Amino acid sequence: MIEKLKSKLKSFLKKDQILSSEIDLKLYDTDATSLFKNKAGLVVLPNTTEEISKVIKALNLINEEYSYKKESFEKTDAVTKLSFLARGAGTGLSGGAIGDASTVIISLARLNKLIEFDPINRTAIIETGLVNSHLSKETKSENLHFAPDPSSQDACTIGGNIAENAGGIHCYKHGVTSEQILGLEIVTPDGDIEYLGAMNPESPGINYCPVDFSKLFTGSEGTFGIATKAMVKLQPIPESFLTIQACFDSAFNASRAVSTIIKLGFKPTAIELIDEGAIEAVNAAYNLGLGENIKAILLIELDGDNDEVLLEASKIKEILEDQENEYMTRGFNLLKYTENQDPEERKFLWKVRKGTVAAFGQIAPFWYLYDAVVPRSKIPEAMKQIEIIAKKHRLKLASVCHAADGNLHPNFLYDPEKDPTVIQRIHKASTEVMKLCIELGGVLSGEHGIGLEKQEYMPYMFSDSDLKTMLAVRKIFDPKMISNPGKIFPIRICKEF
Repeated sequence: MIEKLKSKLKSFLKKDQILSSEIDLKLYDTDATSLFKNKAGLVVLPNTTEEISKVIKALNLINEEYSYKKESFEKTDAVTKLSFLARGAGTGLSGGAIGDASTVIISLARLNKLIEFDPINRTAIIETGLVNSHLSKETKSENLHFAPDPSSQDACTIGGNIAENAGGIHCYKHGVTSEQILGLEIVTPDGDIEYLGAMNPESPGINYCPVDFSKLFTGSEGTFGIATKAMVKLQPIPESFLTIQACFDSAFNASRAVSTIIKLGFKPTAIELIDEGAIEAVNAAYNLGLGENIKAILLIELDGDNDEVLLEASKIKEILEDQENEYMTRGFNLLKYTENQDPEERKFLWKVRKGTVAAFGQIAPFWYLYDAVVPRSKIPEAMKQIEIIAKKHRLKLASVCHAADGNLHPNFLYDPEKDPTVIQRIHKASTEVMKLCIELGGVLSGEHGIGLEKQEYMPYMFSDSDLKTMLAVRKIFDPKMISNPGKIFPIRICKEF
């Protein structure tokens, strides 16, 4: 069936837009997790929404042709229905953009333009293959930026952000992707081009929409179709920034400080927690000069009016430095406090967080990042228990955390060549970590999605009835279940539904 589709695609796509060699398919067989690998049947590189529409319609025609011969194929069990999935930069961390032999990967890499920039209304219309940080570079001249800032923002695409409802370091104050989407152009699983939310080619500009399905589409992980264009909100670049680096003797005390800061009504743009394992890695990699007694670091960033930023920083410093006051029964054992407004100095302070992934690479060739959420008050217990799980399964742990909203990112660093059983142990530890977070009142994912990684954990949070209701919503968009199938929902539920 793949060969038949390939033949049809040659009638409207150029040779360099169709990839099918072993080497080409190998380049698309995994995402940033590296734990999940599978080769797709075909990769295509469309230049326009219309070409994507034609690809999906051609795929549907072949499925329809073979459906008439279903009985003969059931006898040989040789044919599987063709499906498709959209792929941006492949920076995902849940296996969501990986296909199989019957899958056509539709890359959005060539749909990467800023189509329209409206600084007065603070909006932009973009093609979804546009790299996240490139949009902010284009709008910086008007003092505007796109707020979601995943750690991979210099590589990840806005289409991927939409699929996963990505957040980032500064999402606590400025919001996740769904809060920035005004409308979408999509290609449905039937190959039709439709418009959601404020997007309306017949009436340019922001359009009122009583039912905004673009919000429902955002975070659906490519299971509703392919978003090809988006109208996004842009936010003013704040007048002033200030970064605080606060060092503690334990992750427990650092996370207690987070809860106190939020409880007292402060709303920093970011609060990141870095644990002992991550500090060890970045300290060795970049010679940051952090003492061995430092076991946890909080990076707190403030933005806004300069006078307000300075006042807020002074109040936070007072809270962190006090050993005993009206807000707590004992202090936080703050070891070191640094704050800076100079852009270059702030970059140096942030190196301990933004340099973690590269630093991990000097310890082990692979790393597996978890993405789960617990209530802020449960962060100390969660981190303690995850340490116990790591020791139980003999795994190297290094954790970072979007602490303001309880989004945990424990990382296991590993080398399968030196330790052949490590991947098996990681999967066992993963089950325990997910159960722990749910038991503490949390959820399975904060920003990286369910994909292949967590689909079998969904029953920890949802009943069979809940999951079947979600599948029913999915089938409204994709009744044939050909848009990124086999993701999000447990295989058992999909077969039963």
